[in-house]
Amino acid sequence: MIENPRSPLLHAIGERFLAEFGGEPPRMFFAPGRINLVGAHLDYSGGDVLPMAVDRGIYAAARLRSDGRIRLVSLDQKLVVELESKDVGMRTRPELGWGGYPLGVWHGFQQRTGTTNGFEMVIGADLPMASGLSSSAAIEVVTAIALDALLGTRLERQQIALLAHRAETGFVGVRCGIMDQFASALGRPGHVLLVHCAGPRWEHVPFDPKACEVLVMDTRKPRSLSKTGFNERVAQCATAHELLRMHARDLPHLAMYSMADLEQASEAMDEVLFLRARHVITEMDRIRTGAAALRRHDYRELGRQLDASHRSTATDYAVSCDELDVITDAARSHEAVFGARLTGAGFGGCAIALVKPGASSAVARVVAEQFTARFGVVPGFDLLRVGTGPGEIAR
Repeated sequence: MIENPRSPLLHAIGERFLAEFGGEPPRMFFAPGRINLVGAHLDYSGGDVLPMAVDRGIYAAARLRSDGRIRLVSLDQKLVVELESKDVGMRTRPELGWGGYPLGVWHGFQQRTGTTNGFEMVIGADLPMASGLSSSAAIEVVTAIALDALLGTRLERQQIALLAHRAETGFVGVRCGIMDQFASALGRPGHVLLVHCAGPRWEHVPFDPKACEVLVMDTRKPRSLSKTGFNERVAQCATAHELLRMHARDLPHLAMYSMADLEQASEAMDEVLFLRARHVITEMDRIRTGAAALRRHDYRELGRQLDASHRSTATDYAVSCDELDVITDAARSHEAVFGARLTGAGFGGCAIALVKPGASSAVARVVAEQFTARFGVVPGFDLLRVGTGPGEIAR
């Protein structure tokens, strides 16, 4: 159980639920969003990632229905999703909109348990949607946490993460790796999660919020994975992996190769495939160095790895944009910043800066001045903390 925060958002969700569905007060659940410190675009190539579950995320009020009907309401979205559970199908449809994420999770439970129950749910977020902080995975995980509790299936947290991941890849159709769902489902206070995606295996690495703050910088440029080159990058990495298997060594994942392997296979690749593979291989070095720096509380070294990661995602992986480059450069211009990089898939959304304690407001002022002068848009800022992880909220 998670302690009830008694927040206005939680109250609003409960009030909306009773207004929509009536009856007894519902059970309440939470799943966090995440920021990824280092390890950009490595999870779907079998690499390592270092995400942190934060103290913001998705809240849900949920209750089972015996008539097989599903009704989904969001405080943030106008679309209300309502259908019979037998009509859910194997894949989402455009008219289902944001509802595809919880419906994909319900579909996974239906396949696993054979349940004929429907459910009704109201969600609300204190996490920016489509910003790179993984709101979609948090929706999936909070739905899985809720259905697990309501159906009494008692799944382990890794099973929750995998079920949520299958909802996004199989039902929604986004070819993502496991990082977002694992970070949301397995978050622990005072730690970040080092995920070895090839296992998958994970370990918790201490993160001291008193030694370093994480400032999230929102460019206000929206991104939608369905409208970007995300799936294209996944396909390019798969092609590069196949060429490495034929011309270097036969290893199970792209992230397992070395630069020597890539050089050996370089003549078989075009320039784009070479650059995509180079990012993956060099990012693995950065994640190892960054995790080691965290263990010895060396935030300056961790910051250097963030800077190098951003350069690689901008040049070799081409998922940055002018707004993300400008906002991270502006952050680095302040002496209190250890390092900065885009977070999430890129193409817009948010970046993060590692900042000396107490300096976040000063950094935000400098960044806002430079960013607004360039784009005429005032960026958003938020100081996120390590969260408690997901669970049911105590009444």
